[in-house]
Amino acid sequence: MKTKVPIEDRPAILIDKEGTWFYNGLPIINRQILQYFYQLLEIGSDGGYLLRNGQDSCPVEVQDSPFVVTALWPAEGPHEQFFIKLNDDSVETLAMETLSISAENIPYCMVKGRFKARFLRAPYYRLAESVQQDGDAVFFIELNGERHYLSPA
Repeated sequence: MKTKVPIEDRPAILIDKEGTWFYNGLPIINRQILQYFYQLLEIGSDGGYLLRNGQDSCPVEVQDSPFVVTALWPAEGPHEQFFIKLNDDSVETLAMETLSISAENIPYCMVKGRFKARFLRAPYYRLAESVQQDGDAVFFIELNGERHYLSPA
């Protein structure tokens, strides 16, 4: 999986802050290729991202987070929780203990057990409907009688 490294030793593959993948500046639109790349995505020992296929690897430039939350909805039934859909079309339960808010008021959570995910605008607004305030600058979401405080990212 050798790739041409373009300008200024930057990786040929980039994931922008909206979760769109690019190869040498052109969007990758083939869903099968994207799904394959998601399977190969790893966090390197230096904290950067790469695609690894056996012994071969390719660096990936990530502008913010490799995954983005594209949708959020509450679970139906007696147990209160949220489900999230990611840009790889997978669905997960939102791990409330990983929910944080950046200095720019952008929510993030952990997904797939190891990756950070940025909320896009629509799921962010949906989540904001459940946020309550306790004091001047303390925010939380209450589910099943338990308060989940939003910590700074």
